[in-house]
Amino acid sequence: MKKLILSLLVLPFLSLTQLSAAPMHAYYCFNASSLESGNNFIGAFDAFYNSQVSEGISTHRLYAFELNGENNFTHCMVGEHDSPNAYEKTNSIVQSSSEGLQMLENMNSAVTWVMNGAGTPVVAFGNEETNPIGAIIDIRAKDANTFVTEVTKMMENSSIDGSMIVFADTFTGITGRTHYVAISSSTLEGVLSNLNGSLSSPEGKNYLKRAKKFRKVMNTSLFSLVKSWEAK
Repeated sequence: MKKLILSLLVLPFLSLTQLSAAPMHAYYCFNASSLESGNNFIGAFDAFYNSQVSEGISTHRLYAFELNGENNFTHCMVGEHDSPNAYEKTNSIVQSSSEGLQMLENMNSAVTWVMNGAGTPVVAFGNEETNPIGAIIDIRAKDANTFVTEVTKMMENSSIDGSMIVFADTFTGITGRTHYVAISSSTLEGVLSNLNGSLSSPEGKNYLKRAKKFRKVMNTSLFSLVKSWEAK
């Protein structure tokens, strides 16, 4: 059981950056009951990241979910792995070092873990910069190919202030979800403008007319970037 927990805790979540170099986004989501517990979590990763043994780990980002609907977590940790080998390398670095094991122990005592999974980015629009705020739309696609094709048609002529990325769930995350769409910008107004502008365009209106046939919106969440740790 301890080995399973250690393996899961190294699975981090969805990033909105560097699509071309991040085929696997592993995420692990948790509840932080107080500001202190959240800061303790950050401190645990800081201590590991600043140690010599962390050389070679993938980029990690921590996101806070301020408005999260039915999803029962306050934060998600994200690992941006540019290949399966990069994920395995990060996992090995953590589990084979005393610093990594101490980090996991400190995280366990600071927060309550809720769920984990991993997604693969399948199509992206806009820039590839790290934006500080965004929305996640959870999707259950009845037909995955049709869903991605229709979103692509809708976005062909749209202007995005930030980025919009469609992910396919590769490993189990939220029950019933097959895809999630990450829309980010420099401000909340920009996020809402990207969403509403895309859907109110002629292409968006046509998309909405057909959407019920191939997808169901499960939930929409608001998130913000708390801290980034770049790959070493």
